[in-house]
Amino acid sequence: MPAVYLNARDEATVPDSATHYRLVDRKKGESGYAMREYSLAGTLLLRGTLSSIDPPVRNGALTWFHPNGAKAGQVHYHEDEADGVYVSWYEDGHVSQRGEYGDGQRTGRWLSVHRNGQKRSRGDYVAGQQQGDWRYYYDTGQTSAIERFDRGRSLSVTFFNADGTAHNGLPHRRQSAQFPGGEAALLQYLARNTIYPKAARRKNITGKVYVSYTVGEDGRVSQVRVIRGVSAEVDTEARRVVGSLPAFRPGKEYNVPTAMTYTLPIMFAPNFKIFGGVKATQSPPSEARIGNPDDTY
Repeated sequence: MPAVYLNARDEATVPDSATHYRLVDRKKGESGYAMREYSLAGTLLLRGTLSSIDPPVRNGALTWFHPNGAKAGQVHYHEDEADGVYVSWYEDGHVSQRGEYGDGQRTGRWLSVHRNGQKRSRGDYVAGQQQGDWRYYYDTGQTSAIERFDRGRSLSVTFFNADGTAHNGLPHRRQSAQFPGGEAALLQYLARNTIYPKAARRKNITGKVYVSYTVGEDGRVSQVRVIRGVSAEVDTEARRVVGSLPAFRPGKEYNVPTAMTYTLPIMFAPNFKIFGGVKATQSPPSEARIGNPDDTY
């Protein structure tokens, strides 16, 4: 059947407003209708089965994928709700998180793991809400924070430095990756370093190229890919300029350096000038989907 274009909330939409699209096999197999979802650039994002096409009802195992094709996450669905053990992996195949869903909500003990195998976080969910003491760890095994919850409401939080001493600065549960000089400097960098390809100019090709990239725990940019392109010429240039970004100050969660993935639109328009001058106005990045039932594109 034809592709169904979807927005960030997985709602059907027109191609110009879509973030990804879904393909469903017409023939129903023993486990249902085979379903796959792709980025607009054609990269596989998700694979699973539907017991019904209209409305779509997810049943059976759903698997998310990293850009390199490795599994990113997996969980079973029952009647369109996540139900069972959830596991996620890093791009190299090592487990990054493990927990359980019941009737579409997180439940029981959840554990996340650093790339080196050390615990990253540990805590419990009750009916989809964090409960009791949640502990967060540096990749050395040292505690980075302890937060106490009551039915999802934070009662207290204590942060620790990497040496185990109390952290006296402002407590930030989550800090986004920071470009040197801030967001304004990032937009200036893009405007100054993006080149409107001559071939695209001759063809009067304009539009936004959406590029995904990850700022690693060390602040370096990697996994640069076009998720929504315009043409080969400008797609290549957008990928080049994002790949050339200098190191960021890495993002953090509970004081721990954390890899974060963003989507950045790069605008190509006639007001580019080959010999300097005005460049197309660029837009700031937004954080992108990771790959589990709670995340969106």
